[in-house]
Amino acid sequence: MQKPLLQRCGALAASLVALATACVGQRQTTVTPRTPTESAPSSTVIDGAFDDWRAVPVWARFPASSAMASAPLTVQANDDSHFFYLSVALRDSTVVSAMSGTMHLLIDADADSTTGGTAYDMRGVDFALDLSRLDIVQAGVHGAGIALRTITSAGLGAFRSAYELQVVALPGWSTDRFELRIARDGAPQGWPRLGAQIRARMVRVAPDSARVATPVQRYVFTTPLDTTPLRGASSVPDKAPGAVRVAHWNVSEGSFLAPGNHAKLLAAVSPEIIVLDEVSGEVDSTALAAFFARPELARMGSWRFVHGQSGGRQRGVVAARGRAIRAEPSMRYMRYPDGSLDSLARSDARMQARFIDTERRANIASTGAWVDVDGIETLFVTVDLTSGGYLGSPNDAFRLLQARTMRRYVLDAIGQGSSRAPVVIAGDYNSVASYESVRTLQQSLDTDGSDLTLNRALRLDGRTASTWRNDSVAQFTPGRLDLALYSDRAFEQTGGFVFAAEDLTDRLLGSLQITRDMSRQSSDHLIVVTDLRRKQGAPRK
Repeated sequence: MQKPLLQRCGALAASLVALATACVGQRQTTVTPRTPTESAPSSTVIDGAFDDWRAVPVWARFPASSAMASAPLTVQANDDSHFFYLSVALRDSTVVSAMSGTMHLLIDADADSTTGGTAYDMRGVDFALDLSRLDIVQAGVHGAGIALRTITSAGLGAFRSAYELQVVALPGWSTDRFELRIARDGAPQGWPRLGAQIRARMVRVAPDSARVATPVQRYVFTTPLDTTPLRGASSVPDKAPGAVRVAHWNVSEGSFLAPGNHAKLLAAVSPEIIVLDEVSGEVDSTALAAFFARPELARMGSWRFVHGQSGGRQRGVVAARGRAIRAEPSMRYMRYPDGSLDSLARSDARMQARFIDTERRANIASTGAWVDVDGIETLFVTVDLTSGGYLGSPNDAFRLLQARTMRRYVLDAIGQGSSRAPVVIAGDYNSVASYESVRTLQQSLDTDGSDLTLNRALRLDGRTASTWRNDSVAQFTPGRLDLALYSDRAFEQTGGFVFAAEDLTDRLLGSLQITRDMSRQSSDHLIVVTDLRRKQGAPRK
């Protein structure tokens, strides 16, 4: 679960500086995740990929002479009847919600410069969107989250929740390009509607107040505004013949102490393999057996599970229905390498010392289990990396240490050469800064030494790839934190989706016997489904 950044950074920042220097370089290169190619959808999808932008012309350009770090270069714009979309290309990599400094999107909703207010020399501004909001900062210069801004006579005004206009910006990790959307119909939340045309500009502001901006641009919408709510999904996708359905989920620790809703939601997607992370350490094997014996799950068949012991307060679980499963003995406890926490031990802060001691006792919150997938014994590994931070932050360095430690265990378990076994590594990667921790668990781990493939999964509304949201705190917009990496030399992905009760029609909710708020009540993370099928010719091992 992604916790407020300042809360996490306050406990970690000073003690992890040495580790940050060792693990994260000063310059980050852009990493393009290895994802299967899909045909471009008919409308823009906020998924952190950019195939659907290929035919969209550049709408605005930033001055080419800017020497600002992570300076923007160009902006593309697109629309449909519900959303306004932007794709922003940058000179260097940055994290859209944790930049050094900030970036403003200023919007004149009625394209009339005589109404509204003035901000950054633009007249007629009706509201703004701050990427990397600076009312909450990290390490003094890095923003923390995304927010809408009102406009006053003095310029930019109060910060308000970006959820009010359904803002999503992806990818959440460091990249030299990101995309975002903003709802056109803001009236229900007291924001002006984006009708036939608008005026807008983007302004990038550095920590020293230096700035670079696009000219004020007019945008004419190609589709008329539709103020009716989007229709929910009317069915849960079926899996392809021969495929095995894998569901992975961060079950939100304390919430899983009363897991009745969790069982109903998991049953709604009909999985055959379940990977859980952030299972409370208070939940023992007896409680887990009772969970998988609940009627919603038991009516699908008999479940067996592997209960991880590493991680202390939060642990991983792998369960399988109607198939063989066994624990990987070497992953019962996944310990940090000797000396890797020494830089933490040098801290004198009492809170930090307690954190170090806890990490040494608890070790990595992960486990491994071998599961039969169509005759191929496959290693399933749970992931729950630490949350928070910015590019080059102590938190990000700690995630990388965790990933490197896990990689060592995975390599030892799956073997080498032609006898290497396939692997699925799924869970909450918390990749909110660099992509490097994901890359560490992806690179060269397939059966032939190539990279594992990143799964593809969209929300059932087909519009975003977000797997996490917290509209009650609302500091961060929905993000893609929960990923699955799999061996594509052994398996092909035949389907996948992100399941949230709030995305369903009333009729489907009734047939599944769940309520619209059940996902929110259970976890801030969503169930991610990946359907895998053994590739033709892949040897059974």
